[in-house]
Amino acid sequence: MKSSLRQILEQLSMEGLIDASGREAADSHLERGSITQPWYVQTMVAMGAWLASLLLIGFVGGFTLALEGSFALIGILFVVAAAFVRRQTDKDFLVQSTLAMSLAGQGLFLWGLVRMDWIDEPKSFCLVSAVMSSVLFFLFPDRNHRLIMILFAVGSLAALLYLWEMSALVPLLGPALAALLIQLYDNQERLVAMGQADYLKPLMNGLMLSAFGCLLLSTWYVFPETRGIDVAIYPRPWLSTILLGLLLLWVSSRVWRGLAGETAGFAIAACYAVTLLVIGGSYAAPGILLALIVTVLGAGSSQRTFIGAGIGFLAVFLAAYFYGTQVTMLTKSITLAATGSAILFARWLILAITGREAVAGERHV
Repeated sequence: MKSSLRQILEQLSMEGLIDASGREAADSHLERGSITQPWYVQTMVAMGAWLASLLLIGFVGGFTLALEGSFALIGILFVVAAAFVRRQTDKDFLVQSTLAMSLAGQGLFLWGLVRMDWIDEPKSFCLVSAVMSSVLFFLFPDRNHRLIMILFAVGSLAALLYLWEMSALVPLLGPALAALLIQLYDNQERLVAMGQADYLKPLMNGLMLSAFGCLLLSTWYVFPETRGIDVAIYPRPWLSTILLGLLLLWVSSRVWRGLAGETAGFAIAACYAVTLLVIGGSYAAPGILLALIVTVLGAGSSQRTFIGAGIGFLAVFLAAYFYGTQVTMLTKSITLAATGSAILFARWLILAITGREAVAGERHV
């Protein structure tokens, strides 16, 4: 017999396992969660909030065009006001409004610094943007805002590597973000117990998307339109392949051990062999390895966001490298058929060595 959350709360209260303040907070949370609007209503509310916020920003900014430093001052005021209002409410309209006000305020602040000649070169602009995004990640209490701040901070850092003429480090950025993501994934329970749950999910999602963004740069040399252009966008992509390959072996080894069971020796060796073949086949396509890492992490904890992102970007990277391959359509068709056959064979091999039978309709996530 299934019990509702309210019945469970009632039982906990009767047994004295939850005090009055805890019961009140739980009831309040359930009350808010029970009032859910359809997705199309939420979408219209968000669009209205963004439009109203941007019109307000334009209206206020129009009065301060002639004032020296007005854009920077107005930008700071918008960010502070947005953070204050966001801490006081969870209403959909105000949540979206504060998000729009904060992002616009940050843009006004940076533009104001440029107009006052406090920022006179792109390096300073990116550095200030990275620092501001990092600070607002902790100060602004909104999950989507924190995710965007991670993307801004990593994007600014990547731009600084190019501006500082250190593009040789760009192939290391994606694997470094992936390694940090794995560390956070392995320590989720400890971080939640320490009260860092509000920061954990947006940080993990931000690192994941940032790593994919960095690896997308590796497709620069794949497309025929960019070949022959002497620009060091992503030098030595094989560095990313080696590092991401090691990370994939580390992440996959835990999955293999869980599946192997009593046939650990042969099963794990076979799984390692399959993984090494995948890594070797992805020598010029490190993005595929990152997509597999994210997919394995998502499958290991049933996180649909990771699974969806991993599969989605895997399709993106496969399509990019497949498009850039300079062979005939017949050869591409044969390659696709061979790849599909290899995947089916690998699935059969994993099921066979782990002693499992494939069940019709079984979900392997």
